[in-house]
Amino acid sequence: MAPGLPMDKGIPTSMKTTTLVAIKRGLLLYWSLWFTVVFASNGLDGLKALGVIDKGWKLAGGDFTQISPAAAIYGVPARASGVLLVCLMVGEGITVAAFWRAFGKFRGLKNADGRALAAAFILAISLFATLLLADRSFGGHLFMATHLKILIALLVSLLVVYFLPE
Repeated sequence: MAPGLPMDKGIPTSMKTTTLVAIKRGLLLYWSLWFTVVFASNGLDGLKALGVIDKGWKLAGGDFTQISPAAAIYGVPARASGVLLVCLMVGEGITVAAFWRAFGKFRGLKNADGRALAAAFILAISLFATLLLADRSFGGHLFMATHLKILIALLVSLLVVYFLPE
């Protein structure tokens, strides 16, 4: 390729559009899968805390073991920590459904269901903004960096999906 020429010179527009739509769909698929795994592992964590599955079970999210000590600092009983985990899982479950719906309907921004796409990102960003507030409020400073990185990744994904031209 000669210096000064655009890198995509000679690539048909339809191929560029197809590739960019595939990248955007890939991001939606990634977040759908990621939230599904988080939701499932937290469900297993809850079952582990309830004694339904053995304490030695390795595949579990660990969120209950993080929520419980942080809440105990403020005198919150273990049962209430379980309620907090259920609330977290409700948010995660709704986010899972929203991302799978957005992924299933996305065929490029021109053909996208804008409400489904917006709902998925709004729910996910709201979930992690809430987790950051909880981290700050309940002394979960160990998790702030992780939650912040995930929030930033969601925001970057949102920008890519909405603003990367097709």
